[in-house]
Amino acid sequence: MTTRGEILAAFVTEEIPAGLTPLETIRRLKEQGAFISVSHPFDEWRKGGWKEADLLEIIPFVDAIEVFNSRCMDPRFNQRAKAFAEKHNLIGTVGSDAHANFELGRAIMVLDPFKGPDGMRKVIRGAKFKTRLSPWWVHLFSRYASMRKKPG
Repeated sequence: MTTRGEILAAFVTEEIPAGLTPLETIRRLKEQGAFISVSHPFDEWRKGGWKEADLLEIIPFVDAIEVFNSRCMDPRFNQRAKAFAEKHNLIGTVGSDAHANFELGRAIMVLDPFKGPDGMRKVIRGAKFKTRLSPWWVHLFSRYASMRKKPG
């Protein structure tokens, strides 16, 4: 989690601390050669959503942007992300954002075989998506889990 939104990365070799600026987070991820994506970019109803001005600042430095997230409660958030990706010729990804086992696989990307982050960069534009939204009530599990983590 950056100071402006959430970033998802694959092939990370060292942990990146939360709370850095987006550009500093991306710089540290690039040093590791990670594949860098922006998660649920326009979801205004949860922590980690992005403002368009902040996205425009970082898109030259990321590999992809999530165009469908199963946990977005308003389909317009996904539609806006997809339109943004198309407008800026960005690679799109999808994710289940699963917080419970039954949510696994609600959004999947089928990719050709690859090895490592550079291999992923080569095949990802050809990804096939299978997507469906999670029911609204899945957010109750997340709320319950966060309440259990709080001290007291």
